[in-house]
Amino acid sequence: PYISQHLSVMRDGGILKTKLHAGLNMWICQRCFRPLEAMKEGAERFAAGELAFRLPVPDSEEMSALAGALNRMATELDERLRDIRRQRNQLEAVLSSMVEGVIAVDTDDRVIRMNRAAARMLRCNPTEARKRSIQEVSRNSELQRFVAETLESDALVERDLGIYAEGDRIVRAHGTGLWDERGARMGALIVLNDITRLRRLENIR
Repeated sequence: PYISQHLSVMRDGGILKTKLHAGLNMWICQRCFRPLEAMKEGAERFAAGELAFRLPVPDSEEMSALAGALNRMATELDERLRDIRRQRNQLEAVLSSMVEGVIAVDTDDRVIRMNRAAARMLRCNPTEARKRSIQEVSRNSELQRFVAETLESDALVERDLGIYAEGDRIVRAHGTGLWDERGARMGALIVLNDITRLRRLENIR
């Protein structure tokens, strides 16, 4: 009976230790791993653009600080993206309302942006023109040479060009370099002003 009782106590003690280990593992899982999984999921959602999502704040001091930092980062990033979209929309509104044609090209003479006035002059779609070379967008050799000259020059370039996409039209072209915030050349900006009517009036006089 003594041995049987002793074995029973050992068996009960082993079961108790197993339960304690299981409980400890569960506590560690709830305390550490689950918050980390939540952080990982939140970071993935932030990376996917779900910046309105907010991480739940865990009880532990370290995890709560990390969750708070990630939430603040998402808020700041969302505000910056909203500012960028607002500035882009304002720029698009200004370019769309201009009567002058505006074309921005990169150093490989590929179109970065073109407003509606320039697209009408060249008879092309401004959206489809993006990332295409000026040779693909317009077959006008005078315009192609002007863009190439502007890309090679550090000074303002001006010239009258003949545009034949909408009949015989004359435009005054102004070209200047585009520079980034570090002062590196990133392309050229071309402004086209239709002076056909002005030239006709001069010829009549």
